[in-house]
Amino acid sequence: MEELKNILIKTGFTDIQITDKQNSDEVIKSWKFGEGVEKMVVSAYIRARKPNR
Repeated sequence: MEELKNILIKTGFTDIQITDKQNSDEVIKSWKFGEGVEKMVVSAYIRARKPNR
């Protein structure tokens, strides 16, 4: 998640909040991409602001 936050910072976003969704594992398992994928991917809420320039 730190990498995502750094990308958002570099593109001008501030006040960045990234929060895992409580049922993230269940959501990802439902994708049926294979066993254990929920350990490599996370579903999250992302909130940020991009100030006007």
